[in-house]
Amino acid sequence: MAAEAEILEADGREVRLSNPQKVFWPSTGGTKLDLARYYLAVAPALLGSCRYRPTTLYRRPNGVGAPDDSFFQKRVPRPTT
Repeated sequence: MAAEAEILEADGREVRLSNPQKVFWPSTGGTKLDLARYYLAVAPALLGSCRYRPTTLYRRPNGVGAPDDSFFQKRVPRPTT
């Protein structure tokens, strides 16, 4: 059974984070929730310099130590605005 979802606030919006205790970095125990909180912490400084720049997201759905199921996500799913 997956862990309960966590609701985070991002720029005045509620964002549902499923499976927040999923371990992404086995060597340190870093979780999906840790990563989301990091992104929220650095967003104010980072987003201004990223505006109007093309981006690509390199995804590893099952974490760093899992078999290589990684892929590049080039399109952002809707709705994201």
